[in-house]
Amino acid sequence: MNRRSMIALGTSLVVLLGGAAGAFYYVDHKKTTEEASSKAEQESLKLFSFDSNTVESIDITNSEGYFHLTFGESGDWVLDETDYPFMFTPDSYYLNVIAASMSRLTADHKAENSSDLSKYGLDSPVTVMCHTSDKDYTLLVGNSTATNEFCYVKLPDDDTVYCIANETGEQMRGEIENLRDSAMLDCYDNEIMRFALVHNGETCYDLSRMIDGNVIWKMNAPQTDVTIDATTVNSILTNMVRVESEKFECFTKDQSELAKYGLDKPAYTFTVETEDKTIVIDFPEFKTDDEEVWCYDRNTCALYTLSQGGAAFLSGKWSDLTIKQALSVPFMDAVSLEMTVDGESHTLLIDHEMPTYIFDDIDVTALGSKDAASNFEYLYASVSEIKHGDFRDDIPEEMGEPECSFVYTLADGTKRELALVPIDDENYWAYVDGNCIGMTVEKNAITSSNGCLNFVERLTADIEAAGSGN
Repeated sequence: MNRRSMIALGTSLVVLLGGAAGAFYYVDHKKTTEEASSKAEQESLKLFSFDSNTVESIDITNSEGYFHLTFGESGDWVLDETDYPFMFTPDSYYLNVIAASMSRLTADHKAENSSDLSKYGLDSPVTVMCHTSDKDYTLLVGNSTATNEFCYVKLPDDDTVYCIANETGEQMRGEIENLRDSAMLDCYDNEIMRFALVHNGETCYDLSRMIDGNVIWKMNAPQTDVTIDATTVNSILTNMVRVESEKFECFTKDQSELAKYGLDKPAYTFTVETEDKTIVIDFPEFKTDDEEVWCYDRNTCALYTLSQGGAAFLSGKWSDLTIKQALSVPFMDAVSLEMTVDGESHTLLIDHEMPTYIFDDIDVTALGSKDAASNFEYLYASVSEIKHGDFRDDIPEEMGEPECSFVYTLADGTKRELALVPIDDENYWAYVDGNCIGMTVEKNAITSSNGCLNFVERLTADIEAAGSGN
């Protein structure tokens, strides 16, 4: 290759490398510019950025009215001011969602430019304002897009219309069915001091909480001389305060509106009392296969439905709330138990201070038999824990002759008696202190392996074995 050719080739390489470098610079510059533009566009879609925990109150103005809600010291939101005709307890979780959504709200994209705000439903928007100690943040919420994929929003001082996720937009609208707390009872279970259910004028159950050292429930009606199972009652109340409405219809005081749902003359009235308020809820008659049950809260004037499961307490009976023992006297409360079963009589004497157990004049403790002492206690328990069966309405006018009787003497001299009168070959009427409220006891409660007759035999065998030295 001659000199001239080499110079030409070198010149060509320089030109090519220069062109490549120029092209690379152009592409890289364009990419950098596009990235910067994209980043700027993304930044422009960030509508708010603040700490949701600093939100002290929220104002919502929509077609229903104006609502001023504040975050209370207890951690619950409170409706402080409104021009809406009904007051209600707000859903704290829902308002927390609004605060959280506002605090990090970013649009998906900007809408096409249009000076006609009615196109987006922003000529009369829902206004949501979050107040913090440092600044107020306001969002104007319009309609959903035609596909319901997005919701139109804008800021008060910005003409740009943004599109956010439709689900978020719907949350921001503050519609009453979302704004109100959906819980049936506006209280906690440990606040309930009394609850009662009346069906067509008859009391199904009426209980009051009695606080005297231990928490005890007392039945006021329809029976008074029954022992309440506190565990069952507390479990029921825990479930009740978790019951939520299925479908919210409206707030109303219009009797003609209530008549559409059978609530102008309700069949059931459920009452709950706390120390500072009384909640009264009405229900119509319903069928067991109805999926939902309508109800009306007299306090808030809310009309809504409960699921069949949520309304299960309407089918409850007072007998469901009692302990399952026919007459339960704690071992430590009794000094004696006299029992007569099938013509045989036995007496248990108990001295808790010594302690000393005596069965039919035999000092069981002095025998030194652990089995005998244990079976003495088991015998007492088999009587005190006799379970009752169903309650019946066909109570005889006069008490028949008892087949079994169990008389307790308490430390203060009080006597309690359980008498069992035959109904048929399998069941007894249970009379407690001479009174029968329809309680029944199955005969196998006496004769089964856990029945008192079995433990009489076992204790007698232990005494004989200890007496013979075996």
